[in-house]
Amino acid sequence: MKALEPRFPFRPVAIRRRVLHALEGGMYWTGAAAVYVRVCDARGAAIVAYHSVTDRSIARWIDPRNAIPLEIFEAQMDFLARRRKVVSMSALVDALERGEDAEPGTVVISFDDGYRDTLELAAPILERYGLPAIVYLSTGNTARGVNQWVDELYSAFQFRTRHCLRLEGSDVPVYDLEKKDILLEAYHSTAGRLVDREASERNELLEEVKTQLSVAERPPRLMLTWPEVKELVRRYPGFEIGGHTREHLDLTACGEEAARADLEGSKADIAGELKVEVEHLAYPYGRTNERIREMVAGSSLRSAVIGESTSLVHCGTDRFAMPRIEARSAMTRFRFQTSGAYPDLPLALLGRA
Repeated sequence: MKALEPRFPFRPVAIRRRVLHALEGGMYWTGAAAVYVRVCDARGAAIVAYHSVTDRSIARWIDPRNAIPLEIFEAQMDFLARRRKVVSMSALVDALERGEDAEPGTVVISFDDGYRDTLELAAPILERYGLPAIVYLSTGNTARGVNQWVDELYSAFQFRTRHCLRLEGSDVPVYDLEKKDILLEAYHSTAGRLVDREASERNELLEEVKTQLSVAERPPRLMLTWPEVKELVRRYPGFEIGGHTREHLDLTACGEEAARADLEGSKADIAGELKVEVEHLAYPYGRTNERIREMVAGSSLRSAVIGESTSLVHCGTDRFAMPRIEARSAMTRFRFQTSGAYPDLPLALLGRA
């Protein structure tokens, strides 16, 4: 079975997005991006978000939207080392607290969740190029040595031996997974149901899906364990450790008590295992709201990142809602997004597109 592909609701949106990306590539290669940065004295840092860095041995188990091939990752790190200024998250936050803007082309490298390949594949490359990074741990998975639910779900759909799925409360009585459009609809519908569930409910529904699909192969352990996290920080001191909550819950869908427990639990786990105070947070799914930001700002944390590349990070940015750029494989777009001209130049020329 071929890898499940990200699905766009309507083809015109996909076409417009491809055109926008092509225009952004043109802005880079024509030199428009460099001119914009110089003339407008553009300043600010780009925070780049990765999840899994994959080779052939693990790529088939991970939702492609959360993975980047090893050779592409190395090419991007080579480019950053030669053409950009890469700083740690703490160094960026130090500058923001002093009221200083980063120079154009400043980049922070971040990893979400705590995949094993961060240690085994990404870290040696980062060390070779002398680049710092931060990994945000979902500590419940780290403690239990279990995979992210989305990869378990993806693997279940990939390696199913049955081709029908019933989801209670769905508008579709039975999904026929032998039809590609239905397969994608079922996958995304199931993922949507799992996102805002509490951990126990999420696990229960996930196991029900696996049972219905009669999965032929189960994925290997994809996530770091605590001994491996300790190895990471010992062998690669350029890595910082941040929090990504304990159970990777959508904090905006949680009550006050549950959200605080998930945040504080993650901080306590890291402090207990690594003997360090957590200073930086990545909101699960990049989601936050005013209530959650106030909770985070009132804690001992110094920063938190969201999932929207709405602007560069500068001294006027809310440190508890710092936007990030999701790393993708297209190298031209990567060069442009880290140039200091993104996203302000395409917004100025094209609006929100």
